[in-house]
Amino acid sequence: MINKECVFSFQQLMAEKAAVNQIVLDESQREVVLSLDALIKPVSSIQFRLFKKTHAPHRGLYIWGKVGRGKSFIVDSFFAVAPVENKRRVHFHDFLRELHKRLNDPTNPNRSLDAVLALQLGDCRLLCFDELHLHDVGDAMLVKKLIELIVEKEIIFVATSNYPPDQLLSNPLYHDRFIPAINLIKQSMKVMSLEGGQDYRLLGANKLTPFCEGVFISPANAIKRREYGLPMAGKETQSLAVGHRSLKVRSTPGEFLHFSFHDLCAMPTAVMDYLALCEHYRRWIIEDVPLLQNESPAVQQRFINVIDVLYDQHCQLFLLSDHSLEAITAGAVQEDIQRTRSRLSQLKG
Repeated sequence: MINKECVFSFQQLMAEKAAVNQIVLDESQREVVLSLDALIKPVSSIQFRLFKKTHAPHRGLYIWGKVGRGKSFIVDSFFAVAPVENKRRVHFHDFLRELHKRLNDPTNPNRSLDAVLALQLGDCRLLCFDELHLHDVGDAMLVKKLIELIVEKEIIFVATSNYPPDQLLSNPLYHDRFIPAINLIKQSMKVMSLEGGQDYRLLGANKLTPFCEGVFISPANAIKRREYGLPMAGKETQSLAVGHRSLKVRSTPGEFLHFSFHDLCAMPTAVMDYLALCEHYRRWIIEDVPLLQNESPAVQQRFINVIDVLYDQHCQLFLLSDHSLEAITAGAVQEDIQRTRSRLSQLKG
């Protein structure tokens, strides 16, 4: 339930936080802050009951924009101070992984999608969903049902994305199937864009995160490997079990989890594999990274996905290639490559 007794101004709190961090919020960021403030501003008990009965058209906020425009910074700040009990902030990948686990749990007596989603949401009253990206039609159908349940349960829903709603699940083979969910997003959530021109990640705000303590190495010679204590690639690959599949690694897993680009991204690996591995291995090596423009869209997307997971799970990455970062990502056809380029630019080297 919402704590209605406190006096709360997210606008004021963000102004104070920006001043402390010497950040000047641009106009679009200030508009998002105002909208979040209006979304959650406490009211009296009677007003709150009336507010629920009026079924206000927007009980959520969908914030989209290019990488590094401050979406996560604003929403994280909002979530931390929002006077709501039973609130949850979760990354899209993590939510889907939890959902898949529950749906496939043989000990669960009721594994219907409705029952599992209801159990997963529980008594949540505020849900903040970070980086909503859809490329898989199966996942899209799960998210469609999730959004319907969020609206039904009158959960306050805040989501960030690099895409406007109309571009979710953009593959023309499947897009029409997700249009009802897109319409529901636009009906139940206020859609706002962050259009600022500055990529805040390039300012070094995240320089102390484990991911940004990683290194991009080019060329990847023996001297550089010794400098960072990296193992050499074995002449033969080794097998590593992940769930029901086996992946090939280039050296014995221990301090490092060591892949070649081909074995990790050209094989049919998935986000769920990367998340499972991150639970046990916090330092990753990916070597022999090629020019992505020469790889298929599916391979490009797997590389994008693994970088997303390592970044969000705060894993350290050593990326080895004979090419520059600019050359690696140049000409890639997947739109998400902008986010990948921004994240990789934070590596040392």
